[in-house]
Amino acid sequence: MSRAGRKIAVSTSPGSKRSGGAAAVVVALAALVGAAGLPACVTTSEGDKMRADIADLRAKLDKIEKRDKEYTEQVAKLHTVLDQATKLLTRNSADVGAKAAKAEQDIAALQGRIEELGHTMEQQSRQTADQSNRLETRLAALEQTQTKIVDKVAPTLPDDKEQLWQQAAQRLASGQRDDGRRFYRVFIQRFPADPRAAQAYLAIGMSFVQEGKHPNAAAEFQKVLTVYPSAPEVPEAMWQLSLAFVQLHFCTDARSLLGDLVKRYPKSPRANDARGELKTIAKLPKASCTS
Repeated sequence: MSRAGRKIAVSTSPGSKRSGGAAAVVVALAALVGAAGLPACVTTSEGDKMRADIADLRAKLDKIEKRDKEYTEQVAKLHTVLDQATKLLTRNSADVGAKAAKAEQDIAALQGRIEELGHTMEQQSRQTADQSNRLETRLAALEQTQTKIVDKVAPTLPDDKEQLWQQAAQRLASGQRDDGRRFYRVFIQRFPADPRAAQAYLAIGMSFVQEGKHPNAAAEFQKVLTVYPSAPEVPEAMWQLSLAFVQLHFCTDARSLLGDLVKRYPKSPRANDARGELKTIAKLPKASCTS
């Protein structure tokens, strides 16, 4: 019977350090070798157990070596990543610094430009104010001159209503249409309730007809219908306004106005004229009417 060899305890706990784990395996292997070298007989069961322990220890050693290799590779990769991150950070810091400096330069340039524009606008504002003052002064002088010219050239308007009316008619009859219209307008302005105010509008309108200014004439005839809708002059104003519409190629408006004249004032002398004019308009070519 041989003596039982010394049993060697090998630590394989997860908390063991890598170097300590490898050393423990080495010690265990050494112990097994030493035990095998003792001058004694080894039983079959003991030999099997030793072979199993050796195989187990060899597997643990391979595992430790593999793990150490992975650790070494991971550390190398980590160093590479750290180097790249450091370089990137250094480069980004330099880029940020350059961009910040460029931004400061741009801001300074913009501030200078703003100050320059502000100064220019201030000068232009003063120049505009000076020009405005000069224009106002010249305009006031021109208005005074115009007033003096009008006072010297334009006839003096009489204060008496009857004289104003008579002189208005006389001036239109003598061909002084501008003065005649001015006298009639002053008459309407001063005496709007006078029964002759509607006649004044008619007279002004007829003076424009004589000059071929049909738009102006139509506006005066329309004032009779608008301001004095109950005046005896309304049928005449409707008739004259319809003729002005025909001259302006507003055939539809002329027909409507003439039909209204015939309907509202059938006994008026202008009613027969209106019927005849309706027939005349119906025979006009299409090119003579825009509406």
